[in-house]
Amino acid sequence: MKHAGRVGPAVGLSATVLAAALLATGCGAPASNAADTPKGDDRGDITQLIYKFYDNMEKNQYDKEKDVLADGVTVKNPGGGVTTGADKVIANASAAAKNEDRTQHVVTNVIVDVNGDKATAQADVDQLFGSSKTPQGKLAPEPTMRLSSKMHFEATRTANGWRVSHIEGDLLWAVQK
Repeated sequence: MKHAGRVGPAVGLSATVLAAALLATGCGAPASNAADTPKGDDRGDITQLIYKFYDNMEKNQYDKEKDVLADGVTVKNPGGGVTTGADKVIANASAAAKNEDRTQHVVTNVIVDVNGDKATAQADVDQLFGSSKTPQGKLAPEPTMRLSSKMHFEATRTANGWRVSHIEGDLLWAVQK
């Protein structure tokens, strides 16, 4: 039976719990001044930067990597080689992608530590490479190579926002058909 204008005890309790939770987290409370107001979500911004780095590669949109990488970025390859400079890093990634026409990067467990205008991050990354053609008798295309790595990143806050300034990884698994 419905009662117009009457709130039952469960609804009243839920509203009280919600109000307490909002006040405890600072929602609904007026900011004391502009200096106390967060300027952004640095950890979230850096996590998104890492996701964009891999997403741009999957879409072959290497020109967009300039919005992710610092001009002087360094990349240390598992074999020990080092590439310095955003243009060189982008050119190398673009050239390597021509070997396979389909890639997928699965990025998980991103952990970010911010210290002022510098940050470090790590992520587990599975990279799958292969052809977009489905082999006869198969349900879908299959990767011809899979690399699993623990990736380490450094980022720097610039006038244009956060940019990745260093990348290196520890190769954990490599499977090739």
